[in-house]
Amino acid sequence: MRCALFAVAAVTLTTALSPHAQAQGRQFVPPTCDVPKGHYLVNSAVLYLQNAGRTRFEDQRQRDLRDARRVLLEAVEEKGQDQNGSAWYYLARYYQSVRDLPGADSAFDRAERMLPGCLADINENRRRLWVPILNAGVDRIRATDNEGALTQLREAITIYDAEPAAHFYMGQIFASMQLRDSAIAYYAQALEIARRPENLAKEQYADIRDNAEFNIARLYHIDNKYDSAVVWYMRFRQHKPMDAQATTGQASALEAAGRAAEALALYDSVLVMADSMTTLDLFQAGVALFRTQRFGRAAEAFERGLERNPHYRDALYNLANTYLSLAHAIDSTTRGAVRDSLEREFGIKMAPVTARLVAGDPASTAARRLQAAAFQLAGEQDSTLAALERIEAMTYEITVSTFEQAGSGFDMRGIITNLRSEATTVPPLTFEFVNEQGDIVQTIVLDGQTLEADGIAPFALAPVGEGMAAWRYRAES
Repeated sequence: MRCALFAVAAVTLTTALSPHAQAQGRQFVPPTCDVPKGHYLVNSAVLYLQNAGRTRFEDQRQRDLRDARRVLLEAVEEKGQDQNGSAWYYLARYYQSVRDLPGADSAFDRAERMLPGCLADINENRRRLWVPILNAGVDRIRATDNEGALTQLREAITIYDAEPAAHFYMGQIFASMQLRDSAIAYYAQALEIARRPENLAKEQYADIRDNAEFNIARLYHIDNKYDSAVVWYMRFRQHKPMDAQATTGQASALEAAGRAAEALALYDSVLVMADSMTTLDLFQAGVALFRTQRFGRAAEAFERGLERNPHYRDALYNLANTYLSLAHAIDSTTRGAVRDSLEREFGIKMAPVTARLVAGDPASTAARRLQAAAFQLAGEQDSTLAALERIEAMTYEITVSTFEQAGSGFDMRGIITNLRSEATTVPPLTFEFVNEQGDIVQTIVLDGQTLEADGIAPFALAPVGEGMAAWRYRAES
């Protein structure tokens, strides 16, 4: 499931070097193809490059590399070897050794033309330069340094463009910067590269193929280019026909393009597919339907998902909000007792949902406000007042911002916020991680602490266990 659009974490890539390349390190490894030396200056350069790879002394290494460069340039500039592919190949290997990317790229280009049998070897050497640059770019993205990341990724693309990762990440950055035309262009390039025959069978690029198509559709949709969005959603759904986000996205684009009948059929198909959808996909379908203001269908998606996993906090929260939105969407011409009756029905539906929500997330002001709203819609004024008083009495709040699968467990992150302008004590908090049946898979206790006035305390938990599907917590007295 797509947890977040345009996020770096959406794609996991293998960016390691091959065992052959890893073994090289600083050592010069001979080419794996036929590169005839021929000219005496080229022979000398090979010896210099080999010596530079063997020596333990940096000053000697630098002298050998300078000598390799000197004799190779003499060969191509003064000794008529400018059409000798071997000279350009070893000149590229020199530039590779000193991390001169433009020099390596240019020399490898010439060597490719003159030594076509060495394409695989040249690509391996290009990739050896590419991997650390790509990884440095990803590190920059994670540090929210977009400009630094773009610099690194452009360098990566310069030296090697046979794999799609750098293009995809550039699309991610431009999408996050709202530069949608550039994002679409780089996503399209990533998709084209990922679909090349040599990459098509590589499992690590399946996410790029899927996410690039989907994100192009989303970007066209955001730009109100609905016909293009429909085309790209349809392309994505050719191989992911049950994807709820793509289905609702396509329906929304069709509706905006004036194709209402087609849109309605797709909206209906989301819930028709419910039995074959995963629980999380049902919840995501509910979110997508809510965003298109299909509140009734959104409620049904959340309800059906909660039948399978009745403990999922975000779905409880979203279902309560959906009922509230349905109450607010009552026709403004409906007045008096009829309106009160309709609102009361939604309040009655909300009440048990918000009760479960507050039971599992008791230190959330947002959850408690939804409970107060449920009481108010149901006409229970005393309960409404009591709920509001409980909110006013709260001294701290817990906000869980992340609960994502990570390996055999989950990564949970959140913050505890002091709601007071004076120091407050937060008691020990017992987090229970449960399966869909509500059975406890693991329990983790977060130690009690004192927060300074208006202070916050981030926390991170890493529960592990089979079948984990939801969380809840309680404050220890």
